[in-house]
Amino acid sequence: MGFLTEIETLEEVPRFEVNKVPLKNDRGEHNGVFALERSDNGAHLGSCGNKYRPIQMDEMFDILNSASEEVGDIKHTGWTMAGEGKRVVVQSKLGDPIDVDGDKVDGFFYTVIDNTGMSSNKCAPSTKRIACDNALHLIEKRRGDNLRHSDTFEANVEGMVKRIVRNIEDFKGFNETIEFLKCNKFSRDQMAKLTQKLIPVEKEESTRRINQREKIVELYESGQGNIGESRWDALNAFTEFETHNRKQSPEKLVRSLMGNTLSTKALRVLKEPKIQWAG
Repeated sequence: MGFLTEIETLEEVPRFEVNKVPLKNDRGEHNGVFALERSDNGAHLGSCGNKYRPIQMDEMFDILNSASEEVGDIKHTGWTMAGEGKRVVVQSKLGDPIDVDGDKVDGFFYTVIDNTGMSSNKCAPSTKRIACDNALHLIEKRRGDNLRHSDTFEANVEGMVKRIVRNIEDFKGFNETIEFLKCNKFSRDQMAKLTQKLIPVEKEESTRRINQREKIVELYESGQGNIGESRWDALNAFTEFETHNRKQSPEKLVRSLMGNTLSTKALRVLKEPKIQWAG
């Protein structure tokens, strides 16, 4: 990802604090709403209420360091920010790659520090297939996986460290998913039906929508490292489409780490023991 700045340690990430500034109405009265501003340049990041407690970058980096020490063999490799610091993202690389029959996948996890007043801080494991540099974010929605900006932050630090460790374990178990996907045949007709399920056919379709489905089927057969035979080829068609066929940016990275992408939807379908609707 060209927009990520490479680092070797967290100390290289530029830091700023977030100030909570009372807002007043036209009569000079404070109405319980606060502005969130960067301490270094005064940039407006968002707004919040009385109970919101900014989690500073130093605090999150302490959590990351604690999790890294507990797991071991983690290297922080890059960072970026969206919206002048509304969200800061740190990329961390996990030890040795998964190797399934020579198909190697590197493990990463991304930490999102949210300074908008609208969301929690998050951590999501991710993979990158070495053969083609395709990225797949292993987003599993778990209750309590996020770190809320509240007065209970200090009491929840240990729990957040454990959740980061658990997310890292998700990657380590991904080799079983790869093996399952590689061992299950998937035809071109099934692939076409999968694209129609995830990008549903509309009554009056745009050419762009039709081309998207056709491109994904093409990548299933001839994408980098694909031969058009297995569920693994099917998944990598979606990851290549999203990773290499769309313009990337810090904002898009944040959205992909916080919501459902085509790749994560495809993974949920493809790892089911039977896909009845696809024939």
